[in-house]
Amino acid sequence: MMIMKRHISYAVVGAVCSVAMGLWGCSKQTVERLENEKYPVQFSCVALSDSEAASAETKVTGENFDAGDRVGLYAYPSSGSIFGEGEDVWGNVPYVALGGSSQGQLAVDGGKTPICFPADDAKTMTFKGYYPYSEEMAANGTLALELADQRAGQKGVILYSDNATEKTRTADFIQLEFRYALAQVVVNLQYDQTTMPDEDVAHITAVTLSGTGVQTSGVFSVADGTVSATAAADGEGTVALKAGVSTTKGTVLSGGGKAATGLVIAVVTPVHTYVAKPKDIEDGFEAGKQYIYNVTLKGGGEAEIAGDGEASILPWEEGNDTTQPPIIGEQEN
Repeated sequence: MMIMKRHISYAVVGAVCSVAMGLWGCSKQTVERLENEKYPVQFSCVALSDSEAASAETKVTGENFDAGDRVGLYAYPSSGSIFGEGEDVWGNVPYVALGGSSQGQLAVDGGKTPICFPADDAKTMTFKGYYPYSEEMAANGTLALELADQRAGQKGVILYSDNATEKTRTADFIQLEFRYALAQVVVNLQYDQTTMPDEDVAHITAVTLSGTGVQTSGVFSVADGTVSATAAADGEGTVALKAGVSTTKGTVLSGGGKAATGLVIAVVTPVHTYVAKPKDIEDGFEAGKQYIYNVTLKGGGEAEIAGDGEASILPWEEGNDTTQPPIIGEQEN
């Protein structure tokens, strides 16, 4: 889980951001003016627990950022550039999620200046954000990702928000919606109980996914939320997943519409190396989607993928995996 935990001091500016399957409105708070005619921005969306969707089994856990999670926020005049100059341009400002009775609220990291509206109340602003915050984010808003080795668990999960545009100074909360910038591969493993009733997935020593269109190196851009591959889309790649568990997950880059072909799931045990061959994915991996494979390991080294090798492709749902970061706002299909 790419959640960064540490003891921190907070400067609370009333920024509230909880998750939602849909946004139902927001309340107002007094916007207090700071020095130099600046007004702190307030961010919010309605908590999932306040909506009917909270009863759905797959969405009752992980719906909020945990206390201490850090989000990087950007703000700039809508008529300008995210990397422009001037006092109204804010870059990679870290905000921190609070806990307890303040669950869902965001506070600017201690010692940092909160993002503020301009003194000119007619000037419109655009806000963008990403999770988790990284001090390695470059000045041009890019962050390198290396995803080939996920043997310790899924990594490189990036959430991105760009829905808040053309906003003038207001006492209303600015509503943020985040989405996933990568695709997720899920491999569910089990032994055939008829031919191998005594085997245990805990003894699996390696799991890999390989093939053309398996992209593991790229650059995330906060300007547009894309992750650009650093290798050719038609090149072959391999991602090593966590072994010794019944469900192993990893992230891969979007293929940009290029097909994923020649896919192979290899499962290594002390006795066999099982090889399962998923069917090609015509449109390639797509950001915000889950690609799920149910693999049964059988006697004699045979591996069978349910559904004749077809991946079950679903929206990457928020809250359906407590080992992963949450998502704020509506998940796009």
